[in-house]
Amino acid sequence: MSRSWSRGEGWAQLPREQVADMWHERFGTPEDLFIGLGLFRRGRMVWAFSQSQIPPFCCETVGLRIMSLRDPPWKPTTYALQMWGHLATRNVIRLDRQSAMAFFAGQTQSVDQTAVEAPLESGYVVVCHGEDVLGCGLYSQGRLICQLPKERRILGDDEDSSGGDR
Repeated sequence: MSRSWSRGEGWAQLPREQVADMWHERFGTPEDLFIGLGLFRRGRMVWAFSQSQIPPFCCETVGLRIMSLRDPPWKPTTYALQMWGHLATRNVIRLDRQSAMAFFAGQTQSVDQTAVEAPLESGYVVVCHGEDVLGCGLYSQGRLICQLPKERRILGDDEDSSGGDR
C-alpha cells in the first residue's frame, strides 16, 4: 500500500447536499437521502462512510463506493442503487422475469414502454424486477444496456463464460 493511501490522505469531503441533489435530480430520491453519512471523493470515485471523518489509520478505501465521476454524466454504482434505488421515483425501469434474466446475462435489449412507470430520460437508470433493484442500466434511444459488473452477471449454460459484452 502506498503512503498516499494511508491515514485519510487524498480524500476530499463532499457536501452531503451536493451528492444528494445529484441523486434527487436524476432519480427523484429524497433530498435527505445521505443524512448521517460522510461523503468523500478520492480520484473520480465517491464513497459513503458511516462517520463524518475518515479515521486516522491506514486504509485504501472506506465505506461504500456509491458513484463514479469519471465521465459526464456521473454513474451510480450497482451497490448504491441496490441500497437506495427502491426510493427512486424517476428513471426506473421494471423488467419482467425474462427481461430480468437477459439483463443479468449482460444483454442489451429494447425497453417495453409498459415497463416504465415514471419519467424516463436518456442516461443511467435504476433497473428493477418486481420490488427488487437489480442494478444500474444505461437507457438510450429505447434500448437498455446492462451496466452490471461482468463478474456479477449470470450466464446461461449455453453462453460464453468469458464475461464478454453481449
